[in-house]
Amino acid sequence: MKYVVLFLTDLLDPKAPDFEYTKEYQAAKKYFPVGLIDQQKLFEKNTVALNCQVTQDTVYIYRGWMLKPGLYAKLVDFIQGQGGKMLNDLAEYEAAHLLPNWATGKNQLQTRWTSDLSEASIRQLLKQFSGAVTIKDFVKSRKYEWDEAFYIPDTSDTTHALQVVHNFIERQGTELVGGLVMRKFIELKSLGEHPKSHTPIFEEYRVFYLNSSPLVLINYWRAEKLTLSPADQKLIQVAQKQIPSNFCTIDFARTASGQLIIMEMGDGQVSGLQGYDESTFYKLLRKNLDLDL
Repeated sequence: MKYVVLFLTDLLDPKAPDFEYTKEYQAAKKYFPVGLIDQQKLFEKNTVALNCQVTQDTVYIYRGWMLKPGLYAKLVDFIQGQGGKMLNDLAEYEAAHLLPNWATGKNQLQTRWTSDLSEASIRQLLKQFSGAVTIKDFVKSRKYEWDEAFYIPDTSDTTHALQVVHNFIERQGTELVGGLVMRKFIELKSLGEHPKSHTPIFEEYRVFYLNSSPLVLINYWRAEKLTLSPADQKLIQVAQKQIPSNFCTIDFARTASGQLIIMEMGDGQVSGLQGYDESTFYKLLRKNLDLDL
């Protein structure tokens, strides 16, 4: 089986990869054939245009910015219409990309959501919690606007809670996906503050999974060697098996009491490497796709 990695073009230079993905593109070229998707046509005209020909018996792996499910569906349809196949089909993409598809499993936070953004619906959501919560849509949060559009310290203070929720909805605007998600806030093991945004950061790990097995484990905020307990390693080994996806990520966090829990999941094609070495990532990806190096 042949594999091709697809990147978005740069908006200023349609013959080059997106500036933010240049290092990944160069690393991927060492181990895979690569192609470019016209970013302007994709996002502005909802059409797929590639700089390479799609071939049969070829699996295509997208690496780039998050795509709304409808836009990802266009990419899948285009590739399949030309005889190829995406590594994750639409159902597999949505399985990890949209929170309601994965947030009811084990080792997770109390989570509720609604697609109804009316005042009454939001109030009803608030009533299902006590104490502090965080908010996001089905895909993304605004955690770098911690106090204004992410963190609600007390759901019983309805006036303040509604202000935070409305800030979030307004600032997400047309980028809001699916609806509103509310999650119980629990104390995590603190690592201090983000150097730029000054928002809190915690002990977190991102794991890329390929075909249900861990591919890469990334220490989210630190570069030092990982020291994970047998219980941690067991959770990481089995956590992805509840999600029907060929290529996805799970973000784990350490609670203040020391337990590792699942915080987020995502499609592996649109999850960032968080500073992990690009060449190592693509070398491991190729190796674990059972391709000769």
